[in-house]
Amino acid sequence: MRYSFHEKWLLYAGVPEKEVKTKAHIALERAKRFPWPHSRLYFINSRFINWALPFFVLGKLKRAQDLSSNDFELFTKKIKEHSWWLIRIAAVFAFAPLIEVLIKEETAGFLDKHPLRMLKLENNKSGDERYVVIVIGSGAGGAPVARDLAGEGFKVAIIEKGDVIELLSAPRMLEKYYVGQGLTLSFSGGVMLVLAGSTVGGTTSINSGTCLRPFKHCLEEWDRVLNTSFSNGALDPYFSRVEEAVSVCTPPRSLLSKSAELFDRGLQAIGREGAYVLPRCIKDCEGSGRCCFGCPTGAKQSTDYAYLPQAIKDGAQLYKKTKALQVKEKPEGVEVVIENEEGKKTLSANYLVVSGGALFTPGILKKNKLGAAFSIAGRNLKIHPATKVFAYFPDHFHGEKGIPQGLGYRPPELPRITLEGIHTPKSMIGQILSVGGKEFNWWMERAEYLSSFGLMMQDRNTGSIREFNSFPLIDYKLHPEDARDMGKGLILIAEAFFAAGAVKVLLPLSGNIKKEYDSAEELKSLKPEIFGTKSMIISGFHPQGTAGMGRVVDTDLKLLGSKKVYVCDASVLPDSPGVNPQITIMALSLRLAEHLEKRI
Repeated sequence: MRYSFHEKWLLYAGVPEKEVKTKAHIALERAKRFPWPHSRLYFINSRFINWALPFFVLGKLKRAQDLSSNDFELFTKKIKEHSWWLIRIAAVFAFAPLIEVLIKEETAGFLDKHPLRMLKLENNKSGDERYVVIVIGSGAGGAPVARDLAGEGFKVAIIEKGDVIELLSAPRMLEKYYVGQGLTLSFSGGVMLVLAGSTVGGTTSINSGTCLRPFKHCLEEWDRVLNTSFSNGALDPYFSRVEEAVSVCTPPRSLLSKSAELFDRGLQAIGREGAYVLPRCIKDCEGSGRCCFGCPTGAKQSTDYAYLPQAIKDGAQLYKKTKALQVKEKPEGVEVVIENEEGKKTLSANYLVVSGGALFTPGILKKNKLGAAFSIAGRNLKIHPATKVFAYFPDHFHGEKGIPQGLGYRPPELPRITLEGIHTPKSMIGQILSVGGKEFNWWMERAEYLSSFGLMMQDRNTGSIREFNSFPLIDYKLHPEDARDMGKGLILIAEAFFAAGAVKVLLPLSGNIKKEYDSAEELKSLKPEIFGTKSMIISGFHPQGTAGMGRVVDTDLKLLGSKKVYVCDASVLPDSPGVNPQITIMALSLRLAEHLEKRI
C-alpha cells in the first residue's frame, strides 16, 4: 500500500496501520487551522521535505514517502539533527500536527462552574456606550484596575478579544487560548518559542499559577533608573492586596508532582539544600496537573476567577471576543472602535487603560499613534528564556497528578537562574522531545515514566516586537552568557535526577549533539560551552518591557505626551523583576486604579 509523507511518518511513530489515514487527515486539518502565514507555509514546507530533502540528506532520488522503512527512519533522524538549524526547524514544523494526534487525551468537558459562565455574559446591547474608563485586555494588568474602579461606582468597559476558557485537550487549548496558537517564534540567532495567553483572563488563565514578589535587587535597579521608591516598600500594600485577592498560599508538599519529589530527593543526595515549595494562587487545589492547559476544578485563581466576576457584578461591562480596531485620544477623552460578531461600534470614555500585553500593546500604541513615544514602543523586549530536562525512572510511574510547577531552587553560583518544576501532559510531550529516529519512539513509549524539571533565566539581552497582520513578530537573540548559564543549570538538573535514581536523561539540545546520557559519570564529559544560542531548545516566557516606565510611560503608567491614555501590563516593566511577573503587574494595576480614582 502506498502512503503519503504524513502517513509514512505516523506509521514510523507506531500508529496502527488501520488508524493511519484517519489520524493523518486529522493532523492535516489541524495544519489548515494554523494562523496565517503558518497554515500556507506548512504545506509548502512539507512538500520541500518530502521531495527535496531525501536527495540532499541521503543522496537518494526519491520522495521521502517512497523510502524504505529503514531509510525513512534514518531520514527523519538526520533532518532533526541536521547541522543547519533551518532544516531542523523545518522538520519540527512538519511533524508538529502529526505528533498532536499520537496520544488521545481525555478531558472533562466544559468548566460549567466557571463564575463567568454562571453570570451568562452578554455584550452590551443597551446602546449606552459612554464609560468613565475603558480597559483593553483582561489579564494581570487589566482586570484588577477594572475591578477596583467598578467597585468604586465608575462605569467601566473591558474589551477582550478572547473568550472565556473551557476545558479541552492540551493541544486544543494551545490552539484556542495561546497567542498565535503557540506558534509565536523568534528566529534571530536561533529559535525561541514565546508563549502567552489569548483568552478572558489573559496569560493568567493558562500560566503555572506561581506567585512571587519581585527580587529586591531588581526593584533597587528600577528605583535607580526611575527615581522611585519601589524597593523601599512603596508596592507592599498592593502586593498584600493582590495576594489576598488571588488566594496566594504555599501548598502542601503532598500536592507536588512526582518530578518535584524526585528532583528534591536528588538535590539532597548531591548535598544541595534550600529547595522550596513555590507559592501560588489557588483555592482547594487537587493537583490536577494541568495549570497551563486549563484548571479542571477552577482552583487556580486567575483573573477570570479572582477579579472579573466581581467587576461585572459591580457593573463593569465585559466585551468578550471583541477587537479594538481604532483608538482616538481627544481633549475630552478617548474613543475606541470595537468589532465583534454583532458588528462595529464606537465606545467613548474619559480614560483608556491599554492592557494588551507586551506582545500587542506596542501595536496598539503605534497603529493609533498614541502618546509622544509610540515610535519606540516594541523595543527593549525582555523575556525569561526557559528549558527543561527529561529523565527516565523505570520504577516511578509519573502520571498526570501533582502541581506541575510546585518546587523551586536557586543555585547560589548561578544568581540569574531559577530552577522551577514543570511537567507537561503526555499529549504535548512529543513536541518537546528533541531526539529523532528510534530514540523518539523510545522516549514516547515511556512517557508515563518520565520526570522533568526546568529552569528560567533572568536574561541579559533585549529584543523587539512588531506586528504583521495582527501576528506578533519577535526579534530576540539569547545572550551567549545566558546560554552558558542555562547549560550549567541543565547539567545540575541532570545530576540531581541521576542521584535520585534516573537511568537515562535527555537534554534539550538540538542538532548533531549528544543528547542522551546514561550516568552522572558520563555527564562529566559535557562542557557548558556546548550550550550555544543555536544548540538548545528554548521557550520564552513572560515577555515584558516593550512600553517600559521611563521610556514610553511615566511612573504613574500614563503615556508620555498623553492626558487620557494609560498602559498597564507586562510591557510597562522597566526591566525583569527576576521572577514570574504576574503579582508585580497586578500590584501596579491596583496602584493605577488608586491613581485614576483621584483623577476622576
